[in-house]
Amino acid sequence: MSEIIDFIIFQLLDRAPIFLGLIALIGLLLQKKKTSEIIDGVVKTIVGLLILTTGAGVLLNSISPIMTKLNASMGIQGVLPANEAAFGVAMVDLANTITITFLIGFLLHLFLVFIIPFKSCKNVYLTVHMQLFLATFMVVSLPGTLGLSGTGLIITGAVFCALYWTFTPAITRIIGKSFMGEDFTLGHQQQVGALLASKIAPLFGKKEQDAEELKLPGFLSIFRDNTISLSFLMPLIFIGIGLAIGSEGITELSGSTNWIMWLIIEGLQFTAGVVVLLVGVRMFIGSIVPAFKGISDKLIPNALPALDSPSVYPFSPTGGMLGFLASVVAALVVMFATIIFKCPIIVFPSPIIMFFDGCCMGVFGNKFGGYKGALGAGFVTSLLAHAGIILLYPMMGPIYGSGLMFSNIDFTLVWLPFIYLMKFIGIIFGLV
Repeated sequence: MSEIIDFIIFQLLDRAPIFLGLIALIGLLLQKKKTSEIIDGVVKTIVGLLILTTGAGVLLNSISPIMTKLNASMGIQGVLPANEAAFGVAMVDLANTITITFLIGFLLHLFLVFIIPFKSCKNVYLTVHMQLFLATFMVVSLPGTLGLSGTGLIITGAVFCALYWTFTPAITRIIGKSFMGEDFTLGHQQQVGALLASKIAPLFGKKEQDAEELKLPGFLSIFRDNTISLSFLMPLIFIGIGLAIGSEGITELSGSTNWIMWLIIEGLQFTAGVVVLLVGVRMFIGSIVPAFKGISDKLIPNALPALDSPSVYPFSPTGGMLGFLASVVAALVVMFATIIFKCPIIVFPSPIIMFFDGCCMGVFGNKFGGYKGALGAGFVTSLLAHAGIILLYPMMGPIYGSGLMFSNIDFTLVWLPFIYLMKFIGIIFGLV
């Protein structure tokens, strides 16, 4: 029996493509679709997500080595916010606790979605990897803040996860309805960040000044294409980081390849990862949304899928690009500020925050404040997300000291005050 349970948990439910493929299968079966349509929907859901995650992996693989080298060359204790890496460190010793926390939290989330009468809260969070990251965050942080362990840790962490997965997608469903419609909502670690973006964007610009309608002079019009834009931008960013490290440090990474050429190629590799990711997004969204209709109609009336952040990029590609650019600037500001003021924790620019958060905040910023709003939202949220790492990192238990940390804006906006509140409660009641 234990082998069967382990297989279900670690080979089916703990594998995002298979898990979401099963979701698509259930949805299509409930709609009584033809066999050919079921196969098409399930396969494209799985393959689309695999393509998406492959693209994300290319992004991380292209930028992580150079960031690690920057840390070493400057001789400081740096932290690179990267969800996947922090998750991997925690899973070495806490895999079962994390997975059980995730599963109980997800079941509780489904129950809450079913019983809550408000239409805006009828959203099923399907971004499994982000759910696992949040479950991990709970497992590593709650022991040091509330003194929890064992069953108490699992149940408490699961409850907090379920509440977040249930209520925050309602935020983006409400504020994004005018341009996202009622097909899906955002299910990431950015929902509260998107709300902040929508509130601060009007302070920077007017929504009538849509980034997609910018009149770019002459050849600059080609920069409307994300591939072209990133192909120019990312090599410049990589070269800038490379100059800070020095030619000798980069040569250790580049081997026989000229160090400048290596930086350019790595920048283009990052761009390729973005292109692959967006192809996966289109395939995944095109399959999971129709399939989910069966679950919505039969099991949880009016429920929408809450999906990964790249699902919103197509609503404003140029706005997303501007948010990304502003996010990069803010990340560099935080890094240099932590160095100049000799902060004990040096926060390096996070590829997750800069790209995934930056693009998403840029989309919402553009919709509420035009192209200036996209720039403002991308800058402010990235500034907060990177600066928040300084206070969050010491609270991460077994992850602290690894040089890795969870990223995304909601870890700062939601979980930073939450963790310190829990720490205060723990001290007051003598739990820690």
